This record gives sequence, C-alpha cells and structure tokens, in this order.
Amino acid sequence: MNKAEVRITIRFFGSLVDLVGDRYVKIDAGINQTIKDCIERLGVPHTEVYFITLRKDFVRFDRIVENGDTYFVYPECNLDIPKEYVLTPKYAGVPKFILDIHLGKLARLLRMLGISAEYGIVEDEMIVQKAVSENLIILTRDRGMLKKSEVVYGYVVRSDKPEEQLREVTLRYSLQRWFRPFTRCMECNGELISVSKSVILDQLPEKVKENYDEFAKCSKCGKVYWGGTHYENMNTFIEKFLENLSKGK
Repeated sequence: MNKAEVRITIRFFGSLVDLVGDRYVKIDAGINQTIKDCIERLGVPHTEVYFITLRKDFVRFDRIVENGDTYFVYPECNLDIPKEYVLTPKYAGVPKFILDIHLGKLARLLRMLGISAEYGIVEDEMIVQKAVSENLIILTRDRGMLKKSEVVYGYVVRSDKPEEQLREVTLRYSLQRWFRPFTRCMECNGELISVSKSVILDQLPEKVKENYDEFAKCSKCGKVYWGGTHYENMNTFIEKFLENLSKGK
C-alpha cells in the first residue's frame, strides 16, 4: 500500500443501512478527508447522522480520518449522548415539513392528517432557504439537497409509494401523537376553521346546500370543505392506516 493511501471502514446502523446497502463499507478515503466527507460520499446526508464513535470514543464530523480507522455511525435514537457529540439535534416541538416537488402525494396525505407540509417549490435552493429560515424538516428523495451544510433537519424518503412514505415518515418522527385529521387545507396547507353555512352559501353547489350543514374554510386560500364521499374515503383510509400502524404493518 502506498504510504499516502488512507483506507477506513465505516459500520452503519439502523435506517442508515437503507441508504448505503450494507452494514460495513470499506473505502479509500484520501488525504485530509473528514469523516463527514466520507459518510456523505457514500450517500448518507449529515442530517441523518446522530452520532459517531471511533474505538468507543465519540467523534465529531470534522475528525480527519486515518488509515485503518473503523467508525461506527448511528441514526437518531434514544441513547443518552453527551450534547457536544450530538451531530444532528432532535427536532423540538410539533414537526413541520417542506417537501420537494416529487413528493406531492405524500404532502397531501400529511395535510389530511393535520401535519404541516409545505409543498410546491421547485428549486432546491429555495426549499433549503425556506427550511432554514422557518425551521422546517426537509423531506426529499434527493440526497444531494440534504448534504448542503446549512441544512439542519432533513430525511431521505426511502419508498417510492405514497402510503409507505407516510408510514415511514410517521415512524421516523413519531407523528401519530400530532395527528389532527381534517384540520389543514389539502391544497395549500392552511389551517381550517369552522364556518357558518350562511356565510359561504353562495359558494356551494345546490346539492351541497341541501345535504350538508357543517363546513370548514381554509384560513389561507379560502377553499370550503364539507363532508361527502371524498371525506368518507379519506376517513376510511385514515382508520386503516392507523390500524395497520398499531399492528406494525
């Protein structure tokens, strides 16, 4: 081996294995490379790394790797880690998300359950800017976006199926305790408020006027909502989703 070569082993745990495809990965790291550089080179954004150890000692992202090192890399967990070695802090409070343009169906499902899910921005830079300024969690299929140094909170959605994506994100952020179905606008993410029928009467189709008396209106875009077949279908979906979640499906 050339004296200038630096070869290391990285052992990934939990959900990080999904991103790499293996638990143990050996790589030629190069000279003066940080462990953060090596981890992200393998496709794991820094936002998904909770802590790292080397020979049972905690290390930070700026650790320069040395030939023969073996690093253990962990996702967020409930272990009691010294604050100075927590590399990505846990999100505090009610989770609020911003999703990339490829996750529209997931955004609607989250909104249906009452979870704030901003969606519709196309440019990555604008998504990052909004996430940072408003303290939002980025949900994306684009790992590159989450490798930007200014991004604090972000998750790579593994599945390409919306219902599986919803389960994935629900488990990752313990969303079930924050569910408040039918409290957000499916179109713009605004909060829904109860509204008197008389106030929105001129916005209603004739059949709706005859058959419904309870309504909600988006405080942001003004869209009006009422019960009906679509509402019943969504309610059935939610009940099945929660049932499967409780059964670990």
